[in-house]
Amino acid sequence: MEEAQMAARNAEADGSRWYVVHTQLFAEARAMAHLERQGYRIFCPRYRKIIHHARRRTSTLQPLFPSYLFVRLDPVRDRWRSVNGTRGVMRLLTQGEHPLPVPRGVVESLQAHMGGDGALDRVPSLEVGQIVRVASGPFSDLVGKLERLDAAGRVRVLLDLLGRSVSVTLHCGDLDPAA
Repeated sequence: MEEAQMAARNAEADGSRWYVVHTQLFAEARAMAHLERQGYRIFCPRYRKIIHHARRRTSTLQPLFPSYLFVRLDPVRDRWRSVNGTRGVMRLLTQGEHPLPVPRGVVESLQAHMGGDGALDRVPSLEVGQIVRVASGPFSDLVGKLERLDAAGRVRVLLDLLGRSVSVTLHCGDLDPAA
């Protein structure tokens, strides 16, 4: 953590900031590769998505902001207009004729929440008795009451199905707090 803070201070001292790049649809990886070859520092926050198919669960890394990523540059020193001509990039977000910087601390906060696997820790904080919505799987979009949590990430939820209350065991990553 201390290394990240020192790197952020050094980067600010040289005038560089984080900016938003709008990429072509599903071209984040291509844009990242080409921008890194040009010497830019890139950050594309990702989260782990669980996919259910044919009784199997697989996980993949998905962009947190589809079609967007962050690039670190100094608009005075760097040739920032070359970002717009990079493969996979639609454009660098600008305000008038100048790149629009991301507010300080936003990207750094995202980076601080990155796990060892390169994904953001997206597991919501859940409490027994809380009303939750099932985010994925066969019970997707159903709302229920959280009955039990365990250390392995399994939860038991009481769902209303066909006029009866049914207890279902799911993974905590499949739930979101209900609004």
